[in-house]
Amino acid sequence: MFKDEKHKEYYEKFISKARISKFDKERKSLFYLLSLLDETRNNIKDLYDFENNWIEHEGLNKGWQTSGSIKVSKLAFNLYNGWSGEDGDNYSPLELFSVSDENREYLLEAIRVRFN
Repeated sequence: MFKDEKHKEYYEKFISKARISKFDKERKSLFYLLSLLDETRNNIKDLYDFENNWIEHEGLNKGWQTSGSIKVSKLAFNLYNGWSGEDGDNYSPLELFSVSDENREYLLEAIRVRFN
């Protein structure tokens, strides 16, 4: 389930660039979320280092992050390796799945990708 054609296109692009196996559910869920929004797609280098194949925590503090993109980024990082942030960060379901979030169904889909 993809939000639109750009979501699918960038997901496939990131999967290919990272050269991951079909069994790598952690990175699949990561890239599923990081390809969801223009902000995360356009700033992927701030969030993921393709050369070393790891997430870039500092990307969460970049000026381009919005309230929606920070939720997507936090959940992506958490699904990737269980990272729950620094002291004071909020990764609670209440924050990440707020009632008004138009991307909630895609956040839930990323959880399905990771755990199914």
